[in-house]
Amino acid sequence: MSNITLSPAIATAITEAVLLAGKAERKLGSTIDMLVAEGMRSTDFISPKSDGSTASPEQFDAINAAIVAGFTKAAQQLLDKPTKSLEDADKAEKRYWQQQIGAKRNDFKRGLAKREGADDTRAPQPPKSAEDKIRIALETVEKIVQGAEALNFDADTFLKALRDLNRMVK
Repeated sequence: MSNITLSPAIATAITEAVLLAGKAERKLGSTIDMLVAEGMRSTDFISPKSDGSTASPEQFDAINAAIVAGFTKAAQQLLDKPTKSLEDADKAEKRYWQQQIGAKRNDFKRGLAKREGADDTRAPQPPKSAEDKIRIALETVEKIVQGAEALNFDADTFLKALRDLNRMVK
């Protein structure tokens, strides 16, 4: 166990970081409320060049511009510069900020999808039967054997026996 104590300055910094993270989460939630009230859908946050998008190119550009406006001035200036004019380190930094645009856009998209009921990944799933669990386990073993390069047993014979077992379960 460590005998290092937490200084008051560090404790205050941790508290402030947690408070700000909570504030950011609440702001995201209220922004999602506003988007819903305005009739926006999760598909409005998909690139108009992609299937399933309901966004116009102008709307998509406006969303991206609003996201960039929330970045630091340094990040905004970097994003405005032509990539070819940048040093390698700056190119990597610009790529990071370009990825952040997509990440932030996806935060809004996921929030809207959840409100639309499209995000059922956390919904309770019906329990799987014992047979289903056995079949899944056998299929996993089969994939492992097929992907292995060197085994200490005859893989073909093993796979044949495994498939026979799988047929017994069905």
